[in-house]
Amino acid sequence: MNINKHPIVSPVFTISAVIVFSAILSTTAQAATVSGGALTLNLNRDAIIAGVETDNFPDAPTVDFPVCCRPSLYLEEFYDASAASKTFAQLREGNTPDLYDLESDEISAVGLQYAVNGSTITPNPGGRQNRTTTFAFDSNDLLGTATGSIGLGGVTRWRVDVAPPTNRILLGDMTLEYDPTEEGRTSGRSGWVITNHIGFDAGAFELFDVTTLLVGDSLTINGNLGFGWGFDHLGATAARLSDARIGTFSFQTTVVPLPASVLMFLTGIIGMGAARYSKRLATI
Repeated sequence: MNINKHPIVSPVFTISAVIVFSAILSTTAQAATVSGGALTLNLNRDAIIAGVETDNFPDAPTVDFPVCCRPSLYLEEFYDASAASKTFAQLREGNTPDLYDLESDEISAVGLQYAVNGSTITPNPGGRQNRTTTFAFDSNDLLGTATGSIGLGGVTRWRVDVAPPTNRILLGDMTLEYDPTEEGRTSGRSGWVITNHIGFDAGAFELFDVTTLLVGDSLTINGNLGFGWGFDHLGATAARLSDARIGTFSFQTTVVPLPASVLMFLTGIIGMGAARYSKRLATI
């Protein structure tokens, strides 16, 4: 009768469980994340302008709108990671002499550098969605095990050729992440994506022709940029679906083992399980 109330676990199961737990520890021992470094975007402004269909006003001056030569979309401001304390409103309104699109306000979209965030960040001010880095992977199989995302500090402000005051958009508080379901879906497409989080979550850039190099503690990723679906509301759907390339990117960071506390935590769980199992055998 006691056997029905307390089923005996065979020694074979005990050995198997130990083997499984050992395998988990062995795999976890290879676990790594990233620290420091930066993502650099080099955007081709002509390719972006060609891919965006929102172009509501003539490029020649008129009586009602005497502003000339405005492209459909251009970069007006770039805030690097040092602007993490600025609110959404400050990023949108800062250094804005007027609400009109002036070609003279355009800045270069080449060499935009986004610093890699740490595992903790200061609290976000109003309207911001800057993210921590939660990226983890087995250093022996980066693409097969990558989870989480890499937080990136920086925000761009763009001018759109529509009537003010809705002619300014922010793109930033982004993350770099790997989605294996996207790998090879079309020619040149990789599983790497960059996601916008400021204002709303949306695909910022899809990454193509990517090369990934992990040597020692150095991880480098390079490739081409395409429109993410977040640009669709600006009329970039056709360019996105045709996999138009709109620039290049490079990413460099340092690979570091996950904190020892993670391994200690797993070891503790296994120890607790073994203790409970031993107590259970003693009461059978």
